[in-house]
Amino acid sequence: MHDLKVIVVGAGIGGLQTALALAADGHSVTVLESVKKFLEVGAGIRVPPNSVRLSGSWGVDFKTIPKETSLGNRFMDWHGNHLLDCPFDDVQDRYGAPYYFIHRADLIDALVSAVKRTPRIILRMGTPVASYDFDSPAVNTTSGERISADLVICADGIKSAARPSITGSSINPIDTGDVAYRILVPTASLLASPDPHIRSLVTNPWAVHWLGPEGHAVGYPLRNGTLYNIIIDVTHTTDLGAPLELDEWRSDVDNHCLVERFKDWCPAVRELCALTGRYLKWKLADFKELERWVEGRKGKVALLGDACHPMMPYLAQGAAQATEDAAALAAVLRTYDDIPTALKAYEAQRKPRSAYIAYNTRVLQNWLHLYDGEEQRRRDELMQHDNSENPIFWGFSERKDWLFGHNSANLSLSQPIPLPPSMPAAGSSVYLN
Repeated sequence: MHDLKVIVVGAGIGGLQTALALAADGHSVTVLESVKKFLEVGAGIRVPPNSVRLSGSWGVDFKTIPKETSLGNRFMDWHGNHLLDCPFDDVQDRYGAPYYFIHRADLIDALVSAVKRTPRIILRMGTPVASYDFDSPAVNTTSGERISADLVICADGIKSAARPSITGSSINPIDTGDVAYRILVPTASLLASPDPHIRSLVTNPWAVHWLGPEGHAVGYPLRNGTLYNIIIDVTHTTDLGAPLELDEWRSDVDNHCLVERFKDWCPAVRELCALTGRYLKWKLADFKELERWVEGRKGKVALLGDACHPMMPYLAQGAAQATEDAAALAAVLRTYDDIPTALKAYEAQRKPRSAYIAYNTRVLQNWLHLYDGEEQRRRDELMQHDNSENPIFWGFSERKDWLFGHNSANLSLSQPIPLPPSMPAAGSSVYLN
């Protein structure tokens, strides 16, 4: 199919990537975003090669983005003992693109710049959608405007307004048991530390993970080493900050809750907590695999990204999977002669992969947050072996290849799903499995 008229609802990463992917194939795309302008919000995002490769092919210029190239994932325990390195020094040669650490606002800016350079895309800010006409298809905006198209893609996030009508039931986000803190600090104080291990957090850009009882911390540098991104995820029961509702986001500047919560952890984590200024905090949510992503009567409206497969951030793949959705959508529209058949193929192509990744974020959540003891010692031993028993997803080469090497634009690609790690032994997890 050629020169389709497409509406994309939502100008997040998934929506903008979808517009770029479809415009690259000659379709005309209108992106509708409810907010009036993009703000510099959020913090770091890890952009893996399976996403960078696709985005670059659609005109996203990563050379203009201040960033760091990841050396890999490093795992430490909460006492400061080194457990495992998963190096990414070969990702450019092996998977055709680097692995980047980028500020989310900088990535959005790069996507918007690519969109504005693309004549076939119209980006309309401050245009909330009030309702959908699935038969036409069309959308009705809150201002009373009706916009028709050949195809509507709903990339409107985990609280998607379109999802209940598409799935036929109310699918609400569910609490995962964890709360997330996102923190940015200038690197000057880290670089001035007398401790070479602290300085190396900036000068050697690994994503360093510290694993401990009912929580973990992750850190990596951003913006050419001028900022350090700190991610802290803890269970609700051990969080010392003010409790949140499921859909509540809170910004605060009081680091006492983190300093106290991690007072017994290794010096690096304690120092990072002490540096905390303003942070953003929210509950992590997801939901079970949907039965369908495509509206059932006419088959011309579909979900994409977090609207259909939200996942915990522990594999750093949420935005990357939305990007893969965009590539698969463009591919099916090239391959099939009618939209309903194409969207069924899109759903069939993407559902198993996104469901597997979402499940593995839950598996990793359980392994990262063990108390010291027999199962923790077994975890640390299993981490030393490159096989399917390794509880760290990237610690098994077959899983890492499956994750980073996939090309969702190639519909004929047959890539068997590798074995996931097993869950921790019964009674050892801090979650009810």
